Amino acid sequence: MDTSFYHISEKAVERVANAAVLTVPGVRALDAKLAGLAGRSFPRVDVHLDRALGIAAIETEIATTYPAPVAAITDAVRATIIAHVRTLCGLDVSKVKVTVANVEADADGGRVTWDEVTHHYAAVQPTPIRISPSEVTSPVTKERVPLTPIEARSLLEDLRDVTVPAPPEVEHVEVPEAPSVQTNGFVADPQPLAEISVPAPGPVRVPMTPEPRPLRVVAIPPQRDVMPISVRPTPVRSPRTPAPVDIASVFAEPITITPVYAAPAHPLKPVDIHSAMRLEPVSLPARAPLKEILVERQPLIPVAVPPAQRLRPVAPPRPTPVHHPTAPAPAPLKQITIEPVEKYYDRTS
Repeated sequence: MDTSFYHISEKAVERVANAAVLTVPGVRALDAKLAGLAGRSFPRVDVHLDRALGIAAIETEIATTYPAPVAAITDAVRATIIAHVRTLCGLDVSKVKVTVANVEADADGGRVTWDEVTHHYAAVQPTPIRISPSEVTSPVTKERVPLTPIEARSLLEDLRDVTVPAPPEVEHVEVPEAPSVQTNGFVADPQPLAEISVPAPGPVRVPMTPEPRPLRVVAIPPQRDVMPISVRPTPVRSPRTPAPVDIASVFAEPITITPVYAAPAHPLKPVDIHSAMRLEPVSLPARAPLKEILVERQPLIPVAVPPAQRLRPVAPPRPTPVHHPTAPAPAPLKQITIEPVEKYYDRTS
């Protein structure tokens, strides 16, 4: 897929600047593994990009050899970084901060002279890139296949007529006449009652009422806090009317009544009632006086039950229309030529 823009990350610009620093004479490349436990690798490059304006701010730390013109080396490093970043990345450099963090003597015993740093070529000549435009192909679609006709058959053709039988006729039940029932002649003639002698009642003793005792003070425990009661409204269920049921026919069979014969009455036996038992005197203890009790009635706390909220009708959301995006037609790529920027920094001028 062809694109009309490119994206450069900070990591890519840091590698370009790192390679530019190592081209300057007098700059040494140190590895952190060879420098010891507390050693650091050099050069170190940190890049901050402003993609909206296409500007880069670069900070670098380098290690140089000794003896060498350190001021000229830092100027050459700054000019080389600016030239490499502008040529290879197409970004403008707003600031380049160069810090000499380490200085080491050359193991070969040589030294970097002023002329070597001055005649250093800061610009870079990149290899031209040839881009061939991609071939534009048009999609080829197959011819439409004729659709198979679909025969839709209605389900109404499968329905059959339902014959409902006529309701049955209810037969009338003839109730027979009530038979004659004999009501007299079952109970014998009443006999004379015997006289009952009741003894005279004995004297009634009145119990002595004890004197009242003083009342005791009753301690009432403190009232507990009333717990709030949460009431949840229950939805009212509407009763359902049952389906009507056909009345079944009732047929009553005649019942034959059996005659009832009462047994002959037996003569009553005389009953003797003995005299009541004599009452014995009972001594009751003195009645203690009652103590007065004061009970403080706590005030009632009104409980407000919120009314049940009415349900609001909720309508389903409207369907969102579907947008069909249209892709732009592919265009051939344009040929791009990159011209290197030559910048020579002369310290002597």
